[in-house]
Amino acid sequence: MKKFIKFAFFLIALIIALVGCDKEDEPVVNNDNSLIIAEASEAKYVIVSPSTGAVLAEVQPNVISINKLALGYNSQKAVITSKEPGGSYVKVIFTCDRETGDNLFQVTSEQMWDIQSMDASRTTPSIVFHGHPVDGGALTSNIFTINLDGTNVQQLTQNKELVEGIELWWPYSPAFSPNGQKIAFRGNMRTPDPGGYWWGQSIIVMDVNGTNKHILYNEPEANSGTHRDISWTRDGKFLVFLTTEGYSTPNERVKVLRVEDGHIIDITQNLMVDGLHTTNLCTSPTGNNILFNKYQPGGGDLYVLDFVVNGNQFEISGNYRMLAAYQDHQLHFGAPDCQLWDGIE
Repeated sequence: MKKFIKFAFFLIALIIALVGCDKEDEPVVNNDNSLIIAEASEAKYVIVSPSTGAVLAEVQPNVISINKLALGYNSQKAVITSKEPGGSYVKVIFTCDRETGDNLFQVTSEQMWDIQSMDASRTTPSIVFHGHPVDGGALTSNIFTINLDGTNVQQLTQNKELVEGIELWWPYSPAFSPNGQKIAFRGNMRTPDPGGYWWGQSIIVMDVNGTNKHILYNEPEANSGTHRDISWTRDGKFLVFLTTEGYSTPNERVKVLRVEDGHIIDITQNLMVDGLHTTNLCTSPTGNNILFNKYQPGGGDLYVLDFVVNGNQFEISGNYRMLAAYQDHQLHFGAPDCQLWDGIE
């Protein structure tokens, strides 16, 4: 009887051990429902897990260089601006398979626009971009939307159109709202002639079809350089963006703009790492997080800062933390962009 009991205990222990081994061998399931894309080098990008900071892929697509990066609808495609294949100064938009860089496809024509900035929708397979006409230059630049397959081009702005009585001369840095119904962008604004003068650098919001433009925020021309990296919070209530102020230290600032009424707060100090200013940022589509780089050659490390929204109040929560380090991977994580992901490889 004692021998039988000992054998039974041995058998149970063996089964438990075998089950434990099976569990260790099971593949790790990535529960992220968003992904980060970032510039690893002049012509390489990385895909990063927003929950762990793990590098999921290193990809070098067949492009001359990477100027701007985004992830397309459901993160199935990487969206890249790069010099056109002929190697001229003109930049075009390409897409490729996110994980491999295969199936490179040129979305925009080098005969039409020199692409300056772009953003990918979270709700539809479309892109919004700001481009200079190749035959016209910066003075006639405008904002357009286009599908990822190159169809359905729509022009959303007109050079020198009036927005609340002020002329819109150069629109830059468009960004889709989380629900895809609005687009925020920066505009260089000038009062009409006679006696016209540069009025300031504005952040403007419009409907996705280009209607209902209104000025949400304006920085007088004498004080401001550029507004860029305009990013919506996931609830659509706030815009987080980088700007330049000649009268501030540091000149490079990070601000948060309440969409409801244009109320603005400055969070620059919360994102300063080692006394260095922020160079790139984006917001998460699934959490209350800001992803950013400190001033560092190549982009360097990737950091994250949390915030909370209480009613119509935006508040920083805790301190920044490092998500992915150059030292650990020998890779840069510059100019991050974050997009929803359906989990399909």
